[in-house]
Amino acid sequence: MVVLIAGITGSLGQRLARTALDRGLAVRSLGRSPDKLDPTIAASLESFVQSASHEDIPALDKAVAGVDSIINAYSPTDILSLDGSLLLLRAAERAGIKVFIASSWNYDWTRMKYGTFEHYDTCIAFEHHAALTSTIRPVYLFTGIFSSYILTPFGPGAPVVGPEKIVFRYWGDDGLKKKHPWVTQDDAAAYTIDVLLHGQGVQDGQGGFFYIPSGRSTLVEIAEAYGRVSGKPYGIEKAGSLDELRQQIDESRKRFGRGRSWDYASLAAELLTNSGIFEMADEQLYDVNKVKTATTLDDALREFV
Repeated sequence: MVVLIAGITGSLGQRLARTALDRGLAVRSLGRSPDKLDPTIAASLESFVQSASHEDIPALDKAVAGVDSIINAYSPTDILSLDGSLLLLRAAERAGIKVFIASSWNYDWTRMKYGTFEHYDTCIAFEHHAALTSTIRPVYLFTGIFSSYILTPFGPGAPVVGPEKIVFRYWGDDGLKKKHPWVTQDDAAAYTIDVLLHGQGVQDGQGGFFYIPSGRSTLVEIAEAYGRVSGKPYGIEKAGSLDELRQQIDESRKRFGRGRSWDYASLAAELLTNSGIFEMADEQLYDVNKVKTATTLDDALREFV
């Protein structure tokens, strides 16, 4: 089986390539800068198709010709998530490809309304447009947040690093009860390739939604794990009610506009996580431990403290 990995030179793309090669797949790559690729991966590729940009149609058509499946590992920028993804999807259609893993690896946005969280609007728009217009039924993978972002302002609790300690915040009466899904990139790569090979209906071109987190942790569990692996103090504070947070976000939207949505994205994400929209139920989960024992939260955080 030949799999095309678009955006292979990125952090996740290279992990996907290495995992695919280890599983015996032939890997073709699409990217702008072959020099960014690990030499050991580059030496094992079926080929590397260099593109000038996501709009390079000749490169797209060359890359998809003759492959059995596609993994879209483009960086999750707004333009690539929608414009780039649609152009890659259309190239796959022209080539008659049926197995297409969309750029996802994020929280589950299927219960969200368009406009609720700007960063996921492009993902929702792509899924809707593909369902309306494409012969391909893409695969979408929901992982929760990458572990590398857990301790950043975009992580659970929108952590604030002060001079004496890091403070994790929550909103509403149930904020501490919510479980935040997360994944390491190594786990994400391993589980993605297994879904490609063995996910129900995937090889038949049926697409679908698969839930592949490494773990699901409450804010208290995340804070305690941080304390264990770092040996540093931390705090957990209630920052207000959900209504107060919603009002703060509404005011930021009016002040900054959608073009500066990243200025309030961390708080917008907190409204959703504290509301429980991003939680994953047990029955939704892919059996990841049959593929690779999931990384523990302590081990996931240890690299970043």
